[in-house]
Amino acid sequence: MDTDHLEIFVDCMRRRRFAAVARERGVDPATISRTIALLEEQLQLRLFHRSTRRIEPTDAGQVYFERVEPIVEELQRARLQASDVSSSPQGLLRISSPVSFAQHNIIPSLHLFSKQYPDLRYELLLTETHLDLLTEHIDVAIRIGTLSDSSLIAHKLAPLQGHIAASPEYLQMHGKPKTPIELAKHPALLLDLAGFNRNRWQMTNPRGRKVEVKMNEFLRTSNALALKQCALNHMGIILLPRWLIGRELKNGQLIDLFPGYTVSASAEGAAAWALQLSREYTPQKTKLFIDFLKQLFRDGPPWENIQYSDIPAI
Repeated sequence: MDTDHLEIFVDCMRRRRFAAVARERGVDPATISRTIALLEEQLQLRLFHRSTRRIEPTDAGQVYFERVEPIVEELQRARLQASDVSSSPQGLLRISSPVSFAQHNIIPSLHLFSKQYPDLRYELLLTETHLDLLTEHIDVAIRIGTLSDSSLIAHKLAPLQGHIAASPEYLQMHGKPKTPIELAKHPALLLDLAGFNRNRWQMTNPRGRKVEVKMNEFLRTSNALALKQCALNHMGIILLPRWLIGRELKNGQLIDLFPGYTVSASAEGAAAWALQLSREYTPQKTKLFIDFLKQLFRDGPPWENIQYSDIPAI
C-alpha cells in the first residue's frame, strides 16, 4: 500500500475537506477524491460519507484512522530525521501569524533567514484567527496575548509593553488627558481580539498604584494595523504594543500620553509567543526558525535594537 495514500487519508480526516487537502498539496480535488476511492477499494471499506461541503468518517474510517495515524506520524518523523541528518533544512516551512506582527517583525527579516537556508520554501498564513497547528500542518505559529493551550511548546519572544497614544493633531483639537480617569472622556480605538479586554485598560503608575479605566468605545477592529492608521488619522486614542507603534512614537507621529505607566488591555503575562507542536522530534527547519526569531527579539523589537546586518548565522 502506498504510504502517500495513507498520508492523504490522515490529512482528509483532519481537514474534513478534499479541497483543503488538495490546495495544500497543489493538486486538483479530484485527485484527492480518486486517491481515497482507491484506498477504499484496496481495503474493501467505505472510509467517508461525502457531501458537497464536507466529508465525515464512517465508523470503519474512524477506527482505521486511529490505528493508522500514529504509524503515518512515525514514518514522517523518520523521514524528517533522516533528511535533517543528511542535508541542510529543506522543504516547506509553514508559519502563521497575526497580520500586524508579521508585517512589522517577520516579513522585513525573512530574507535574512532564507539566505542562510536556500533550500527552504515558505508559506505565510497571515490571520488573526488561531489556526490548529496539527490540522493545518503549521511549523511555527505566532500568538499574541496569554496562552491557553498547554499542549504546545511556547517560546516567549517579547512582552506586550503597551503605550496609550494619540496623534498631536488629535490632542490639539481635543486636549490631552492629564490623568487616567480623563481617558474615559475621549473616543477610544479598541482592539477586538481573543484574550484582550476590549474596553477596560489596566494602568499602573510609577509608584505601583493600579487603576482600571473603562474606555468610551468609538471604533473597534481585530486588525491592529487598521487601528494604528485610525489613530494617525486623528480619530481617537489607542493602546498598542511598542513593537507596533514604536516608530511613530519616536518620530512624533504619535504621542505617548502616560510614558511612566505600565499599561495593558490583556491579562498579566501577555506576550508575543512562537509556538510549535509538542513532538518527540522537532524538525530542523522548525528549530532553526524559532532560534532565529528569538535572536531577533533578544534586545527588543528588531527594528529598534538590532542591526540586521549584525545577526549571526544560527
